[in-house]
Amino acid sequence: MRIGYFSKVGAAVTAFFTPSTFQLSGGPDAAKELAPTKSVAIIGAGAGGSSTAFYLQKLLQPEGEPLHKHQLLHPTTITIFDQSDKIGGRCQVFFTTNPADPEKNKPEEELAIEVGASIFVKVNHHLADSTKEFGLKVKKLDNELLAIWDGNEFLFVESPWRFWSILKGLARWGLAPIKLNRLLKSTVDNLLHFYTSPESYTSIHEFSTAHNLHTEASILTHEYLESKGINKQYAQEVVEVATRVNYGSNLDGIHALGALVTMAANDAQQIEGGNFQIFEGMVAKSGAEVRLETKIARVRRLEPQSEGEEPQFEVTTTTGQKQIFDYIVLAAPIDSTNIDFDISLPPQPKVDYRTIHATFVRGNVNPSYFYTPTSPVRSSTPSAKDFPSHILSTNARAEFTSLSIQARLSNGETITKIFSPKELSKDLLDRLYSNRTWVKHKEWKAYPKLRPIPLQKEENGAEPEVVVEGEDGSGQTVFEKKHAQKKQGLDAQKKTLDAWGQVEVVPGVFYVNSFEPLISTMETETIAGKNIARLLRDRIVGHCPVEKNLKR
Repeated sequence: MRIGYFSKVGAAVTAFFTPSTFQLSGGPDAAKELAPTKSVAIIGAGAGGSSTAFYLQKLLQPEGEPLHKHQLLHPTTITIFDQSDKIGGRCQVFFTTNPADPEKNKPEEELAIEVGASIFVKVNHHLADSTKEFGLKVKKLDNELLAIWDGNEFLFVESPWRFWSILKGLARWGLAPIKLNRLLKSTVDNLLHFYTSPESYTSIHEFSTAHNLHTEASILTHEYLESKGINKQYAQEVVEVATRVNYGSNLDGIHALGALVTMAANDAQQIEGGNFQIFEGMVAKSGAEVRLETKIARVRRLEPQSEGEEPQFEVTTTTGQKQIFDYIVLAAPIDSTNIDFDISLPPQPKVDYRTIHATFVRGNVNPSYFYTPTSPVRSSTPSAKDFPSHILSTNARAEFTSLSIQARLSNGETITKIFSPKELSKDLLDRLYSNRTWVKHKEWKAYPKLRPIPLQKEENGAEPEVVVEGEDGSGQTVFEKKHAQKKQGLDAQKKTLDAWGQVEVVPGVFYVNSFEPLISTMETETIAGKNIARLLRDRIVGHCPVEKNLKR
């Protein structure tokens, strides 16, 4: 779908090769090495877990050498656990068929419909590069038209002629899209620095400040846009439309970084056959042993057997199987795993996930639901062919968040996906569709609520008040009061940093989803995975000690 200069967004959040090209490995054969083999357990086979395995194997290869275990910088095994029977996590599809078309000599074909993470964009370098590496076929979406719906009428309908859409945008929103585009470019450029930097980060605060993302992550979107001179009409009719469809949030419920990322949706694309194929490819290339349909019950820290050794971890499945690992990577939200962490795991920042209802309908949308004779956009109901592919709603009277055409079938029907905060009623479906062949529904915790994360307050440098001992009854000396104030400041600083979350939560245990309060997309999950792969590489190869990796 095309964004044009007014930053049109895709219809779902915010990532792949032909499955037959790869076979999931049972793990490479153990090579005879003098150095003791290190073992890594990755719990979760979504974007974060798959990319951690993929990049760790790459980082352990000597430069210019082909991938063989005996040539790794240090012998290492990777085991991936997931309770699902599929790789991909929240990146899921369901399969249906497009009926045969005898008149055009087209046979029946299988279609993959994205349930969760639907699109990625050109600047998502990890996903784009993996697509090329795995030989996947890309389906571009920039030719699909978008409309903005307020629950009563269309506020904007995109034209097939891009120039005309730009003129309509200028007439309605003035220069606001251009101003926002400048903010987008600055934010995207800051995030792109990760791809060229060799640095690894042990906390989200460290990562966000290194890439100048912390300010936008600490303020609500409506306050941020107002401070940047973005008019309220554009904020509500375009930016809020994007945050609603991508994160189920209005502008007063999401930080500005999340909103800006949703607007950076130029060159939207999918993988034919399903985006999950990227993560299948990553897992296959990593050479990891894969244990699907395996739920972890407990992770227990084992005390070192001798001085100077690092602790190991015993992983126990719900069926009672046990295995010992040197490092643990948790690639799933801690609160949803129900794993017993017997490792003195410190409290993590509270991350609430928003419940989204996704409804899939095969049939025909009823255009008269949207158009009336008095519509300011169109005086007559359009044909199904001219109907917008994506209808995104503002925070007004809309009965759903978004409605997007996923496939146009040979018999004239479409398959549409509707996002909504609650399950759609039969009455609403009767009004929305002139006919329905089938309806599918999925309720799930789709993405986190991206609330502002507090910034660390800088000390103002003021000298503490001089207090003579005994005069105010406190008995504090000047030195004692200064010391107490300093301790109070350090405690406040630690509390602020803890609100951002740690990547290595305890020595040897790494948490991919610590990135989620900052931003949650398929691409940023792979960034989190690669960052942890760098930390693991350094630990395994011995580039830096534990103390350095755990500095706050």
